[in-house]
Amino acid sequence: MNAADRKQTVYHLGPVRLWLVPGIFVIIGLFFGTLPIFDPGVPDNSKTTAFIAGIALLGFAAVMYLILRRTRLVLSADGVSLYQFGYTLETDWDNVAALNDYSGEEGLISHRSMDCPGAVKLSDNRNAQIRGANLFSDEQIQLIAERRFIPLNAFSYWLRKGKLRDDLVQRAPELNKIESRGGPQA
Repeated sequence: MNAADRKQTVYHLGPVRLWLVPGIFVIIGLFFGTLPIFDPGVPDNSKTTAFIAGIALLGFAAVMYLILRRTRLVLSADGVSLYQFGYTLETDWDNVAALNDYSGEEGLISHRSMDCPGAVKLSDNRNAQIRGANLFSDEQIQLIAERRFIPLNAFSYWLRKGKLRDDLVQRAPELNKIESRGGPQA
């Protein structure tokens, strides 16, 4: 094992995913907190309320940033770990079978079910939806039910523009085979 294999590498969310939501709340907070101050027609009690609302929105943005910043992918000599708000997925490198590189469905597929509590929690919530749309594809839902999928779509920026792919392949050479909708490719 070389020195690079022993070194722990941590990936956080891509810049857009990390800053978009908190940034929106910062802009809204600054708007609500400062705009009434400069409008002479706004009563003083409304200015105070708007200022407090602005401060609350800025506080919410800070909390949201901290939650998003906690989401990370850790590559170490022992294996790969995904830390999300509410759960953690972990597996050894010898369990990593393939990398799904299809846009929007990025993830690691394992040979065997993961034994960590986070895999059970993710499996229990695999059918989560936002406005009637599933968060995961049918293939991902099946793999999550089997506790064999680590979603990486939050780190797709680093797969495409960073060193994440190289780091994964270096630690698990079997990942040279890319998993896509058509199956493994050479």
